[in-house]
Amino acid sequence: MPETKLTRNETDRMIAGVCGGLAAYLNIDSVLVRLAFIILFFASGIGFPIYLILWVIMPSEAGSERSGSEVLHDNIEEMSHKVSSGISRVGRPNTVGVILVLLGVYFLLNQFGWAGWLSSVFWPALIIGVGIYLLSRRNR
Repeated sequence: MPETKLTRNETDRMIAGVCGGLAAYLNIDSVLVRLAFIILFFASGIGFPIYLILWVIMPSEAGSERSGSEVLHDNIEEMSHKVSSGISRVGRPNTVGVILVLLGVYFLLNQFGWAGWLSSVFWPALIIGVGIYLLSRRNR
C-alpha cells in the first residue's frame, strides 16, 4: 500500500485546497469533505477555525518536502496574500453593501428565531472583519 501524505490539493481547490487534500488523503469525494465543513460551521461554528488551522499546518503538494517551520511561514504568507487580494478587490461601496447585507441577514434570522448561536458570534466576527479591513488599508 503506497504511503499517502496529507497535503493541500492544488487542483481540487475552492479556497486553499484543504478539503481537496483531505478528500484525497481519505480517498473520498471532496464534495463530502466540503459539506462536512459547512455542516460543522453552521452546527457549532467550529468548521471555520478547523479549516483555518488546517490551512496553516498542511503543506501544499509542491512544498510537501519542506520543514515544518517553512511550511507554516509559507502558508501564513499565502493566507495573508489571499485575504489582502480579496480585500483589495472589494471597494468602499462594496464593503458598505456587504456589511448592510450581513446586518440584514442577521436581523432577519433573529426575527425568525434562527440566530441562536449566530447572535453570540455575529458582532465579534463583524468587528474583527472590519478591523482587519481597516488595518490592511492602513498598511498601503
